[in-house]
Amino acid sequence: MERESATMIKKAVKQYLDHILLKRRRGLFEKALLLAMGAIKPQWERRRSAYFHEMFIRRRIGIISPSDNEFDEFRCLQYGDTWAKYEIIKSLNEAGYLVTELEPDVVIHLYGVPAELPPNAYKIIWIYSHPDTVDADLLNRYDRIFCLSSQFAEKVRQMGFDAKVMWGATSKRPCRTEIEYDVVFVGNTRENGRRRIVDDMGKPNADFKVWGRGYKDLHKDCFAGQYVDYSDLAELYGSSLITLNDHRPEMIEAGFVAIRIFDILASGGFCISDANPGINEIFGDVVPQYHSSEELQEIVSYYIDHPEARQARMEQGRKIAANHTWQKLVVKFMSGIKPEMG
Repeated sequence: MERESATMIKKAVKQYLDHILLKRRRGLFEKALLLAMGAIKPQWERRRSAYFHEMFIRRRIGIISPSDNEFDEFRCLQYGDTWAKYEIIKSLNEAGYLVTELEPDVVIHLYGVPAELPPNAYKIIWIYSHPDTVDADLLNRYDRIFCLSSQFAEKVRQMGFDAKVMWGATSKRPCRTEIEYDVVFVGNTRENGRRRIVDDMGKPNADFKVWGRGYKDLHKDCFAGQYVDYSDLAELYGSSLITLNDHRPEMIEAGFVAIRIFDILASGGFCISDANPGINEIFGDVVPQYHSSEELQEIVSYYIDHPEARQARMEQGRKIAANHTWQKLVVKFMSGIKPEMG
Protein backbone atom coordinates (compact mmCIF):
# COMPACT_ATOMS: atom_id res chain seq x y z
CA MET A 1 0.00 0.00 0.00
CA GLU A 2 2.83 2.44 0.84
CA ARG A 3 4.51 1.74 -2.49
CA GLU A 4 1.25 2.34 -4.36
CA SER A 5 0.71 5.64 -2.55
CA ALA A 6 4.27 6.77 -3.29
CA THR A 7 3.83 5.90 -6.96
CA MET A 8 0.58 7.85 -7.17
CA ILE A 9 2.11 10.91 -5.47
CA LYS A 10 5.17 10.85 -7.74
CA LYS A 11 2.96 10.62 -10.82
CA ALA A 12 0.72 13.46 -9.61
CA VAL A 13 3.70 15.75 -8.96
CA LYS A 14 5.16 15.04 -12.40
CA GLN A 15 1.83 15.74 -14.11
CA TYR A 16 1.44 19.01 -12.22
CA LEU A 17 4.93 20.21 -13.11
CA ASP A 18 4.35 19.29 -16.74
CA HIS A 19 1.02 21.09 -16.70
CA ILE A 20 2.38 24.39 -15.43
CA LEU A 21 5.20 24.25 -17.93
CA LEU A 22 2.65 24.17 -20.75
CA LYS A 23 0.49 27.00 -19.42
CA ARG A 24 1.08 30.36 -21.11
CA ARG A 25 0.24 32.35 -17.95
CA ARG A 26 1.67 31.13 -14.69
CA GLY A 27 0.87 32.20 -11.17
CA LEU A 28 3.48 33.43 -8.68
CA PHE A 29 3.66 30.06 -6.94
CA GLU A 30 4.11 28.25 -10.23
CA LYS A 31 6.83 30.66 -11.38
CA ALA A 32 8.62 30.26 -8.06
CA LEU A 33 8.41 26.47 -8.30
CA LEU A 34 9.88 26.44 -11.80
CA LEU A 35 12.68 28.82 -10.80
CA ALA A 36 13.49 26.66 -7.77
CA MET A 37 13.63 23.50 -9.85
CA GLY A 38 15.84 25.28 -12.39
CA ALA A 39 18.23 26.44 -9.64
CA ILE A 40 18.41 23.05 -7.94
CA LYS A 41 18.63 20.97 -11.12
CA PRO A 42 19.59 23.06 -14.18
CA GLN A 43 19.75 19.94 -16.35
CA TRP A 44 16.11 19.21 -15.46
CA GLU A 45 15.03 22.58 -16.84
CA ARG A 46 17.01 22.09 -20.06
CA ARG A 47 15.57 18.64 -20.66
CA ARG A 48 12.05 19.83 -19.92
CA SER A 49 12.40 22.85 -22.18
CA ALA A 50 13.57 20.70 -25.08
CA TYR A 51 10.80 18.21 -24.40
CA PHE A 52 8.05 20.80 -24.42
CA HIS A 53 9.46 22.47 -27.51
CA GLU A 54 8.91 19.14 -29.24
CA MET A 55 5.39 18.94 -27.83
CA PHE A 56 4.42 22.17 -29.58
CA ILE A 57 5.76 21.17 -33.00
CA ARG A 58 4.86 17.45 -33.08
CA ARG A 59 1.48 15.77 -32.84
CA ARG A 60 0.97 14.41 -29.32
CA ILE A 61 -0.57 10.96 -28.91
CA GLY A 62 -1.89 9.49 -25.68
CA ILE A 63 -2.29 5.73 -25.15
CA ILE A 64 -4.72 4.26 -22.60
CA SER A 65 -4.78 0.58 -21.66
CA PRO A 66 -6.28 -1.56 -18.86
CA SER A 67 -2.80 -2.14 -17.38
CA ASP A 68 -2.60 1.57 -16.51
CA ASN A 69 -4.69 0.78 -13.43
CA GLU A 70 -2.29 -1.89 -12.13
CA PHE A 71 0.10 -0.62 -9.44
CA ASP A 72 1.89 -3.94 -9.00
CA GLU A 73 4.70 -3.62 -11.55
CA PHE A 74 5.39 -7.36 -11.69
CA ARG A 75 1.74 -8.18 -12.39
CA CYS A 76 1.65 -5.40 -14.97
CA LEU A 77 4.46 -7.10 -16.91
CA GLN A 78 2.27 -10.20 -17.20
CA TYR A 79 -0.60 -8.40 -18.95
CA GLY A 80 -0.77 -8.69 -22.71
CA ASP A 81 -2.08 -5.15 -23.09
CA THR A 82 1.07 -3.84 -21.36
CA TRP A 83 3.11 -5.11 -24.29
CA ALA A 84 0.54 -4.10 -26.90
CA LYS A 85 0.83 -0.56 -25.53
CA TYR A 86 4.62 -0.82 -25.54
CA GLU A 87 4.68 -1.87 -29.20
CA ILE A 88 2.27 0.88 -30.25
CA ILE A 89 4.28 3.54 -28.40
CA LYS A 90 7.47 2.29 -30.02
CA SER A 91 5.93 2.35 -33.50
CA LEU A 92 4.41 5.80 -32.98
CA ASN A 93 7.79 7.18 -31.92
CA GLU A 94 9.42 5.61 -34.97
CA ALA A 95 6.76 7.27 -37.15
CA GLY A 96 7.62 10.69 -35.70
CA TYR A 97 4.80 11.15 -33.20
CA LEU A 98 5.30 12.21 -29.59
CA VAL A 99 3.62 9.92 -27.06
CA THR A 100 2.57 11.70 -23.87
CA GLU A 101 -0.08 11.63 -21.16
CA LEU A 102 -0.16 15.42 -21.10
CA GLU A 103 -2.81 17.18 -23.18
CA PRO A 104 -2.63 14.80 -26.17
CA ASP A 105 -4.02 15.82 -29.56
CA VAL A 106 -5.13 12.24 -30.21
CA VAL A 107 -5.83 9.47 -27.70
CA ILE A 108 -5.86 5.76 -28.59
CA HIS A 109 -7.79 3.63 -26.10
CA LEU A 110 -6.85 -0.06 -26.09
CA TYR A 111 -10.22 -1.06 -24.76
CA GLY A 112 -10.63 -3.59 -22.03
CA VAL A 113 -12.37 -1.40 -19.46
CA PRO A 114 -13.93 2.10 -19.66
CA ALA A 115 -11.50 4.95 -19.03
CA GLU A 116 -11.43 8.68 -18.47
CA LEU A 117 -10.74 10.44 -21.79
CA PRO A 118 -9.07 13.81 -22.42
CA PRO A 119 -11.95 16.17 -23.33
CA ASN A 120 -10.26 17.98 -26.23
CA ALA A 121 -8.48 15.07 -27.91
CA TYR A 122 -9.51 13.19 -31.03
CA LYS A 123 -10.57 9.83 -29.57
CA ILE A 124 -9.85 6.42 -31.09
CA ILE A 125 -10.95 3.13 -29.56
CA TRP A 126 -9.52 -0.27 -30.43
CA ILE A 127 -11.90 -2.89 -29.01
CA TYR A 128 -9.57 -5.84 -28.56
CA SER A 129 -10.88 -7.40 -25.35
CA HIS A 130 -14.06 -7.69 -23.30
CA PRO A 131 -16.43 -7.17 -26.25
CA ASP A 132 -19.32 -8.21 -24.00
CA THR A 133 -19.06 -4.86 -22.16
CA VAL A 134 -19.38 -2.67 -25.28
CA ASP A 135 -22.60 -0.71 -25.80
CA ALA A 136 -23.82 2.40 -27.61
CA ASP A 137 -23.17 4.70 -24.64
CA LEU A 138 -19.51 3.67 -24.69
CA LEU A 139 -19.12 4.02 -28.46
CA ASN A 140 -20.67 7.48 -28.49
CA ARG A 141 -17.55 8.80 -26.73
CA TYR A 142 -15.23 8.08 -29.66
CA ASP A 143 -14.49 9.65 -33.04
CA ARG A 144 -13.14 6.47 -34.61
CA ILE A 145 -13.79 2.81 -33.82
CA PHE A 146 -11.62 -0.23 -34.56
CA CYS A 147 -12.46 -3.85 -33.67
CA LEU A 148 -10.29 -6.94 -33.34
CA SER A 149 -12.68 -8.96 -35.52
CA SER A 150 -14.75 -8.42 -38.66
CA GLN A 151 -17.62 -10.22 -36.96
CA PHE A 152 -17.75 -7.72 -34.11
CA ALA A 153 -17.16 -4.76 -36.43
CA GLU A 154 -20.35 -5.74 -38.24
CA LYS A 155 -22.18 -5.87 -34.91
CA VAL A 156 -20.97 -2.34 -34.12
CA ARG A 157 -22.20 -1.16 -37.53
CA GLN A 158 -25.60 -2.65 -36.79
CA MET A 159 -25.60 -0.51 -33.62
CA GLY A 160 -25.33 2.55 -35.86
CA PHE A 161 -21.57 3.26 -35.72
CA ASP A 162 -18.89 3.17 -38.37
CA ALA A 163 -16.31 0.53 -37.45
CA LYS A 164 -13.12 -0.75 -39.07
CA VAL A 165 -11.36 -4.07 -38.55
CA MET A 166 -7.98 -3.99 -36.82
CA TRP A 167 -6.46 -7.44 -36.30
CA GLY A 168 -3.52 -8.08 -34.03
CA ALA A 169 0.13 -7.52 -34.86
CA THR A 170 3.59 -8.71 -33.92
CA SER A 171 7.20 -7.57 -33.75
CA LYS A 172 8.62 -11.06 -33.28
CA ARG A 173 11.09 -12.62 -35.69
CA PRO A 174 12.22 -16.25 -36.07
CA CYS A 175 14.71 -17.24 -33.41
CA ARG A 176 17.36 -19.80 -34.33
CA THR A 177 17.47 -22.20 -31.41
CA GLU A 178 17.51 -25.89 -30.58
CA ILE A 179 14.25 -27.63 -29.71
CA GLU A 180 13.93 -27.97 -25.92
CA TYR A 181 10.24 -28.71 -25.35
CA ASP A 182 7.45 -30.69 -26.94
CA VAL A 183 4.50 -28.54 -25.84
CA VAL A 184 4.41 -25.23 -23.95
CA PHE A 185 1.80 -22.80 -22.68
CA VAL A 186 2.31 -19.31 -21.24
CA GLY A 187 -0.58 -17.82 -19.27
CA ASN A 188 -1.97 -17.32 -15.76
CA THR A 189 -5.00 -19.13 -14.41
CA ARG A 190 -8.41 -17.48 -14.83
CA GLU A 191 -10.65 -16.15 -12.07
CA ASN A 192 -11.66 -19.69 -11.05
CA GLY A 193 -8.03 -20.66 -10.48
CA ARG A 194 -7.90 -22.87 -13.55
CA ARG A 195 -7.07 -22.67 -17.24
CA ARG A 196 -9.17 -24.79 -19.54
CA ILE A 197 -6.50 -25.57 -22.14
CA VAL A 198 -4.10 -26.75 -19.43
CA ASP A 199 -6.84 -28.96 -17.97
CA ASP A 200 -7.59 -30.29 -21.45
CA MET A 201 -3.95 -31.29 -21.92
CA GLY A 202 -4.02 -33.26 -18.68
CA LYS A 203 -0.75 -35.18 -18.10
CA PRO A 204 0.23 -36.04 -21.67
CA ASN A 205 2.88 -38.45 -22.82
CA ALA A 206 4.70 -35.48 -24.35
CA ASP A 207 6.96 -33.09 -22.44
CA PHE A 208 4.50 -30.33 -21.42
CA LYS A 209 5.64 -27.13 -19.68
CA VAL A 210 3.49 -24.31 -18.30
CA TRP A 211 4.52 -20.79 -17.22
CA GLY A 212 2.08 -18.69 -15.21
CA ARG A 213 0.60 -17.82 -11.82
CA GLY A 214 -2.12 -19.55 -9.84
CA TYR A 215 -1.56 -23.21 -10.75
CA LYS A 216 -2.16 -25.32 -7.64
CA ASP A 217 -3.20 -28.68 -9.11
CA LEU A 218 -0.71 -28.73 -11.98
CA HIS A 219 1.64 -31.71 -11.97
CA LYS A 220 5.06 -30.63 -10.69
CA ASP A 221 6.78 -31.94 -13.83
CA CYS A 222 4.70 -29.55 -15.95
CA PHE A 223 5.19 -26.33 -14.00
CA ALA A 224 8.14 -24.35 -15.41
CA GLY A 225 7.79 -20.98 -13.66
CA GLN A 226 5.56 -18.00 -13.00
CA TYR A 227 6.87 -15.68 -15.68
CA VAL A 228 8.57 -15.48 -19.06
CA ASP A 229 9.98 -12.10 -20.03
CA TYR A 230 8.41 -10.59 -23.14
CA SER A 231 11.81 -10.36 -24.83
CA ASP A 232 12.35 -14.11 -24.30
CA LEU A 233 9.05 -15.30 -25.78
CA ALA A 234 10.35 -15.64 -29.34
CA GLU A 235 13.11 -17.95 -28.15
CA LEU A 236 10.64 -20.03 -26.13
CA TYR A 237 8.19 -20.35 -29.03
CA GLY A 238 11.03 -21.18 -31.41
CA SER A 239 12.45 -23.87 -29.11
CA SER A 240 9.11 -25.70 -28.76
CA LEU A 241 7.52 -28.15 -31.15
CA ILE A 242 4.06 -26.86 -30.22
CA THR A 243 2.80 -23.77 -28.37
CA LEU A 244 -0.79 -23.72 -27.12
CA ASN A 245 -3.18 -20.77 -27.20
CA ASP A 246 -6.67 -20.21 -25.83
CA HIS A 247 -9.32 -17.47 -25.56
CA ARG A 248 -11.94 -16.36 -23.08
CA PRO A 249 -15.48 -17.50 -24.04
CA GLU A 250 -16.60 -13.94 -24.89
CA MET A 251 -13.58 -13.54 -27.19
CA ILE A 252 -14.48 -16.72 -29.05
CA GLU A 253 -18.10 -15.63 -29.42
CA ALA A 254 -17.01 -12.30 -30.94
CA GLY A 255 -14.29 -13.84 -33.15
CA PHE A 256 -11.45 -11.99 -31.38
CA VAL A 257 -8.15 -13.72 -32.21
CA ALA A 258 -5.42 -13.56 -29.55
CA ILE A 259 -2.33 -11.50 -30.40
CA ARG A 260 -0.34 -14.40 -28.92
CA ILE A 261 -0.98 -16.41 -32.10
CA PHE A 262 0.70 -13.72 -34.23
CA ASP A 263 3.73 -13.80 -31.89
CA ILE A 264 4.00 -17.60 -31.89
CA LEU A 265 3.89 -17.89 -35.67
CA ALA A 266 6.17 -14.91 -36.33
CA SER A 267 8.73 -16.46 -33.96
CA GLY A 268 8.89 -19.54 -36.15
CA GLY A 269 6.72 -21.56 -33.78
CA PHE A 270 3.76 -23.86 -34.33
CA CYS A 271 0.44 -23.04 -32.67
CA ILE A 272 -2.58 -25.10 -31.66
CA SER A 273 -5.59 -23.16 -30.36
CA ASP A 274 -9.08 -23.66 -29.04
CA ALA A 275 -11.68 -23.18 -31.78
CA ASN A 276 -12.36 -19.56 -32.73
CA PRO A 277 -14.25 -18.44 -35.87
CA GLY A 278 -11.82 -15.57 -36.42
CA ILE A 279 -8.71 -17.74 -36.78
CA ASN A 280 -9.49 -19.12 -40.24
CA GLU A 281 -10.22 -15.64 -41.59
CA ILE A 282 -6.68 -14.51 -40.77
CA PHE A 283 -4.56 -17.67 -40.86
CA GLY A 284 -6.53 -20.12 -42.95
CA ASP A 285 -5.80 -23.69 -41.82
CA VAL A 286 -2.27 -23.14 -40.49
CA VAL A 287 -3.48 -23.09 -36.84
CA PRO A 288 -5.16 -26.39 -35.90
CA GLN A 289 -8.16 -25.88 -33.60
CA TYR A 290 -9.69 -28.27 -31.09
CA HIS A 291 -13.12 -28.66 -29.49
CA SER A 292 -12.53 -31.23 -26.73
CA SER A 293 -9.80 -32.55 -24.48
CA GLU A 294 -9.60 -35.77 -26.49
CA GLU A 295 -9.29 -33.86 -29.76
CA LEU A 296 -6.55 -31.63 -28.36
CA GLN A 297 -4.46 -34.60 -27.26
CA GLU A 298 -4.96 -36.28 -30.65
CA ILE A 299 -3.87 -33.14 -32.54
CA VAL A 300 -0.81 -32.72 -30.30
CA SER A 301 0.24 -36.35 -30.80
CA TYR A 302 -0.26 -36.14 -34.57
CA TYR A 303 1.93 -33.06 -35.07
CA ILE A 304 4.67 -34.34 -32.79
CA ASP A 305 4.77 -37.57 -34.82
CA HIS A 306 4.50 -35.80 -38.21
CA PRO A 307 7.16 -33.07 -38.31
CA GLU A 308 6.77 -32.53 -42.07
CA ALA A 309 3.10 -31.57 -41.64
CA ARG A 310 4.01 -29.30 -38.73
CA GLN A 311 6.85 -27.66 -40.66
CA ALA A 312 4.66 -26.85 -43.67
CA ARG A 313 2.11 -25.03 -41.51
CA MET A 314 4.84 -23.30 -39.51
CA GLU A 315 6.37 -21.78 -42.63
CA GLN A 316 3.02 -20.64 -44.02
CA GLY A 317 1.98 -19.22 -40.64
CA ARG A 318 5.25 -17.30 -40.26
CA LYS A 319 4.74 -15.59 -43.63
CA ILE A 320 1.19 -14.56 -42.72
CA ALA A 321 2.09 -13.28 -39.24
CA ALA A 322 5.13 -11.36 -40.50
CA ASN A 323 2.81 -9.25 -42.65
CA HIS A 324 0.92 -8.00 -39.57
CA THR A 325 3.33 -5.51 -38.00
CA TRP A 326 2.77 -2.88 -35.33
CA GLN A 327 4.12 -0.26 -37.74
CA LYS A 328 1.31 -1.03 -40.21
CA LEU A 329 -1.21 -1.00 -37.39
CA VAL A 330 -0.11 2.48 -36.29
CA VAL A 331 -0.36 3.80 -39.85
CA LYS A 332 -3.94 2.54 -39.97
CA PHE A 333 -4.74 4.19 -36.64
CA MET A 334 -3.45 7.56 -37.75
CA SER A 335 -4.46 7.59 -41.42
CA GLY A 336 -6.97 10.27 -42.39
CA ILE A 337 -6.67 12.28 -39.18
CA LYS A 338 -6.59 15.91 -40.30
CA PRO A 339 -4.53 18.52 -38.41
CA GLU A 340 -7.62 20.28 -37.05
CA MET A 341 -8.77 17.03 -35.43
CA GLY A 342 -6.00 17.21 -32.82
